[in-house]
Amino acid sequence: MAFEEVCPDRIDLIHKNYRKLCNLLVDVEEWGQVVIISMLTRYARTQFTSPWTEGAEFDENKAFYDSDSEEKKDQTEAKPYIMDPDHRLLLRNTKPLLQSRNTAVVMAVAQLYWHLAPKHEVSIVTKSLVRLLRSHREVQYIVLQNIATMSIQRKGMFEPFIKSFYVRSTDATHIKTLKLEILTNLANEANISTILREFQTYVKSQDKAFAAATIQAIGRCATNISEVTDTCLNGLVLLLSNRDETVVAESIVVIKKLLQTQPTQHGDIIKHMAKLFDSVTVPMARASILWLMGEYCEKVPKIAPDVLRKMAKTFTAEEDIVKLQTVNLAAKLYLTNSKQTKLLTQYILNLGKYDQNYDIRDRTRFIRQLIVPNEKSGALSKYARRILLAPKPAPVLESAFKDRDRYQLGTLSHSLNLKATGYQELPDWPAVAPDHSVRNVEIVEPSEEESSEDSEKTSSDSGKSSSGSEKSSSESESDQKKKKKTKKAPQKKSKPAGDRYTEIPAVCHSLKA
Repeated sequence: MAFEEVCPDRIDLIHKNYRKLCNLLVDVEEWGQVVIISMLTRYARTQFTSPWTEGAEFDENKAFYDSDSEEKKDQTEAKPYIMDPDHRLLLRNTKPLLQSRNTAVVMAVAQLYWHLAPKHEVSIVTKSLVRLLRSHREVQYIVLQNIATMSIQRKGMFEPFIKSFYVRSTDATHIKTLKLEILTNLANEANISTILREFQTYVKSQDKAFAAATIQAIGRCATNISEVTDTCLNGLVLLLSNRDETVVAESIVVIKKLLQTQPTQHGDIIKHMAKLFDSVTVPMARASILWLMGEYCEKVPKIAPDVLRKMAKTFTAEEDIVKLQTVNLAAKLYLTNSKQTKLLTQYILNLGKYDQNYDIRDRTRFIRQLIVPNEKSGALSKYARRILLAPKPAPVLESAFKDRDRYQLGTLSHSLNLKATGYQELPDWPAVAPDHSVRNVEIVEPSEEESSEDSEKTSSDSGKSSSGSEKSSSESESDQKKKKKTKKAPQKKSKPAGDRYTEIPAVCHSLKA
């Protein structure tokens, strides 16, 4: 830890200790393992070449000498990637730690394999990460964030465990949202029907934020998998009749994005959304409907002017985002249907001219100069139609975790999607691996003179010890004899004369008996 804090860039200090650290990793206490794994991850990225090249392999039984014909082939053909034994040592010694009871250790090994292992070996960490989802919600949150990043690049890792990411009613909202993100990332032609059935249940959730996120997920599935685009779109249209206003509003926003991909086929949906305009109160949803009316006003020539008329009545009471889209709708209708909407457009532009919000005032002045011809009009007014009615590219619905792989997995920066203080960038793989001999440790062997002197000393010491032992043994024997003599001495004491006479009656008594 001191090394990481004081001099994390001094890679040269690790060289001689690298193999020792790899071999001792299993015996180190848990939090020490986390620090060492983090340190060795950065070390490996500077000392070994990338194992992600095509045809990467590691042959432990590779012969030292090849035939001349094979050497000539190697010279003509591109050399295949061969993993450095020290690189393999790190991967082999960290693999058992996936069974650790400490979630931080498991996460550290998972990020090491993600950043260092060949692609076909990364799936080793999948089961261990899924196991961590049974832990506390704080641990679940961090693990799910990392899985969400992994699942974008390598869907196959987590597809067999897709049921582990189904949402439970007891999950917190942020956990539900992350599981939804992962399910959307894992969706493909084979499992989309199962996932959409699961999403239908989620839309009915009492958690409004989660229900809205589910609708966005359905929209992403519709854009990513063309086979289910129409199915998803029809399902979202059915949600427009939902009692919950949040669900309706989110459905409108997502439908608006989907219609941009194929607007010519869905004129009926645009008309249906226009009819719902009066009942929708969420500003973002109202703004989305207005944008659709303006963008495809030629497909609904009778409905769009009527929507503009209704907006002219309530313009001053609307939210800013709705006002901006109203001004845009007025400008587009002025260019395509000026007979019906000329007066309405002038009225709305006058209202916007004195609005409290400066964005709306600026937009109104710009639109007026662009579409209403006068003496002061610049050259841009000639291109008003091309500017306002230009075809727009369809929006791309992407995962929020798409760019998070620029941060190292398991770090605070990855969790926040923001470079935190003290974050160290993970180095890029070197094009050519540095000299591997720097990790060799020399074993110092004693010289012949030193060994002979040591043997003489040991022999003399042994002689002294043997003579000393003989002396000590003789001394101990003499001491034992003295002790025996002293013990026998008190037994020779003579009894007094009176005692002899007292013994005679006792003997006689015994003879009579």
